[in-house]
Amino acid sequence: MTLDELSVTQTGIGRPPPSGTIGQPSPLYAGGQVAAQGRVGLLGNRSIFETPFTQNNYAAELARDQGARTVADVLANDPAVRTAQPPFGSQDIVFVRGVVLNSRDFAFDGLYGISDARKPIIEGIERFEVQHGPAAFLYGFPPNGSVAGVVNLIPKRAGDVPVTRVTTTYMSRANGGTQVDVGRRFGEGNALGVRLNAFYSDGQTPIDQQAIRNGGATLGLDYRGEAFRFSLDAGYHNLAYRSPTGAFSILPGIAVPRAPDLTINQQPRWAFTDSESGFAVARAEYDVAPDWTLFAAGGGSRTSEFFTYPTFTITNARGDLNGRTILFPDRQSQLTAEAGIRGSFDTGTVHHAVAIVGTAYSNDNLYASGLGPSVVSNLYRPLASLPPNFAYIPRIVAQQPAELKGLAAVDTVSVVPHVIDLIVGVRGQSVENRNYDPVTAALASTYAKSAVTPLAGLVVKPVPWMSLYASYAEGLSLGPTAPSDARNAGAVFPPTVSTQLETGAKFDLGELGLTLAFYDIALPSPFLDPVTRIYGLTGEQHNKGIDFNVFGSPVDGIRLLGGITLLDGRLVKTAGGAFDGKVAPGVPAVQLNLTAEVDLPRHLLPGASLAGRVLYTAAQYYDQANTQKIPDWTRFDLGMRYRFAINDTPLIASFNVENVAARDYYASTGAGKLILGMPRTFKLSLTADL
Repeated sequence: MTLDELSVTQTGIGRPPPSGTIGQPSPLYAGGQVAAQGRVGLLGNRSIFETPFTQNNYAAELARDQGARTVADVLANDPAVRTAQPPFGSQDIVFVRGVVLNSRDFAFDGLYGISDARKPIIEGIERFEVQHGPAAFLYGFPPNGSVAGVVNLIPKRAGDVPVTRVTTTYMSRANGGTQVDVGRRFGEGNALGVRLNAFYSDGQTPIDQQAIRNGGATLGLDYRGEAFRFSLDAGYHNLAYRSPTGAFSILPGIAVPRAPDLTINQQPRWAFTDSESGFAVARAEYDVAPDWTLFAAGGGSRTSEFFTYPTFTITNARGDLNGRTILFPDRQSQLTAEAGIRGSFDTGTVHHAVAIVGTAYSNDNLYASGLGPSVVSNLYRPLASLPPNFAYIPRIVAQQPAELKGLAAVDTVSVVPHVIDLIVGVRGQSVENRNYDPVTAALASTYAKSAVTPLAGLVVKPVPWMSLYASYAEGLSLGPTAPSDARNAGAVFPPTVSTQLETGAKFDLGELGLTLAFYDIALPSPFLDPVTRIYGLTGEQHNKGIDFNVFGSPVDGIRLLGGITLLDGRLVKTAGGAFDGKVAPGVPAVQLNLTAEVDLPRHLLPGASLAGRVLYTAAQYYDQANTQKIPDWTRFDLGMRYRFAINDTPLIASFNVENVAARDYYASTGAGKLILGMPRTFKLSLTADL
C-alpha cells in the first residue's frame, strides 16, 4: 500500500519566550521577503498585526536577491520612504512620511549609537525593521533628533543549520567584491552560536571618476539557555569614497534646471571621504519567572573620519555652479545602555503585559570645520579645479557632548484575549547638551531640558484576520544641528516635540498581508535659507497622509511587495505667517513602490525567477514659497534570479538592473537640497552555500 507523502516541519527551535528578544529571527511571511513579527522598542517582539503602528520588516533574503549594497537600497521597497542623499553619496539619509531620518539615528538591535553613522554595515544584518512616525517613546531619545521613525537593524544569529556562504558581486562600471558568511552552533542543545560576516569591495561606480572602497567584518555570538540568554556583537568598517556625489542648493527665483545625465559627476577628482568605525554591544536576558524577564544591554562605537569636497549652489538656469570647499575632520565616540523588566499578569479577567525600561546615551563628538578655495563648475559640463592645500587640516577643538536619559513604563491591557488590546505608557526624557566654538574652543551654548511624553494605542480584532487600530504618540528629540555648508554650521538647536495620530486597519489573509494607515504628524520645520545660508527652525510642519502596504504570495510562485503613500505636507506657524498654508518642501503628494516577482514554470527553466519594480514620485517643491519645483518621476527596475546546483553545491545567480530606461531625474528635495536620482546600474552576484 502506498501512502501519500507526509511532510513534517519543526518551527521555533531555540526561540525565546514572547518576553525575550534574543534568539532566532521571527519566521518570514508568505513569499519570504518580509517578517510579520519584529521588535517594537520596549514592547519587545510583536506581530505587526497586533500593534497600533505601521512597521515593515524586510528580510536579508530580499536584500540579497535585489543586490542591495546599503540600507537605503533595502528601504527603496517602502512606499513611505524616499532618499535624501544621492545613491552613491557617503551617507544613508532618507525621508519617512515626508520627514528626514538621519542614519545617525538608525538603531542596532534596539540601541542607538552602535551602527556606522554614515553607511551602516548590511552584510551582518538579518532584518531591516522600519517603524513609521515618531518612535521616541518606543526606542528612546534619537541622538540626532530625527522624528520620522526608526530603522532598527537586527543582527544575524547562527541557526541550527550550519551556514558557509560565499558571495561574489559586481556592479557597473567596475566595482567588484566578495562576502563570506559563516554560522555554527555548538554545545548541548546547540546553545552557543557564532556568526561571522566579512566583506570587501572596490572599484568604480556607474558615476564618472567615482570609486568606492568598502571593507569590514561583523561577529555575532549568542548563548540560549533555558532561562538565560546572552548575545555579543562587534564589528569594524572602513569606507572610502573618491569623488562622492553630493546634493545641490539653488538660488531663489531661479527655475530648477533639468536634471543632468546621472552618470556625470560634478565633484572634482580630488574630493573624498574616508571613515573608519568600530562597535561592540552586549545584551542579556534572564527569566526570573515563567512570564517575567529581566534584560539589560550596553555598548558603544567609535568613528574617525575626514572629508573634503565643494558644496555647490546652482546660480542660473544654465546650471552654473558655485561652491566653497569644506575640510571636516571628525572623531566621535558613543556609549549607550538600557535595562528593564518585561512580563505579564492577570487581574481578574483582564490580562496585562507590562514593561519598564531605563535608557542612557552619551556622545562625545570632536570636530573641526575649515574652508578651502571657491570652486566653479557646471551641472552638465563639470570643470576641473585645483585641490585645496591638504597641508592645512583644521585642528580638532570643537565639541558637542550630549547626554540623553529616559525612563519609560507601558502596559498592554487585554480586555478580551486576542480581541481588544489597549496600550498605555509614559516616558520621561531629559537631554543635556554643550556646544563649543570650532575656532576658539570656547563654550558657545548649553541647554538642559526634560519632558514627559505619552503613548496610547488601541487594537481591536473583530475577526482573527483583521485588526483595527488607533494610536497617539509624542516624541522629544534632540534639536537639529546646522549642516556644514550653513553660515551657522555646527549650531545646535534646543530639543523639539513632535506628535502623531494614526488610525488604520491590517489584514492577515494567510498568504497575503495588507495594511492601511491614516496619520497626522506635527513637527518643527528646519530649513536652510538659500539666500542667507542660515539654518534654523522656521515654523511648524503638518504631514497628513495615507499609507497602503501589500506583501506576500497570493498565488503560488508569485510574490508582491510595495504599496502607495498619499501625502499632504503643509507649513504652519511660519515667521510672520509668510508661508502659512504652503506645501512643505520635499513632500510629494504621491509615492508608489510595487515589486512583482514570478517563478518561471518548471518546464521552461526550473529555479528561475523574474522580478520587476516600479517607483513613482510626484512633483515636489524646493522652497517654502513654492516657486521652485522638481517634476515627478518614474523609475523601472528589473531582475532575474536562477537557483541551481553544481556537484551538490547550491548556487544562486542574480542579475538586477536599476533605472532600466536610464531616466535622468531629481529623486527628492527638502531641507534646502536637490537630490539626484539613481543612474542605470547593473548588479550581478553569485552565491554558493558550501
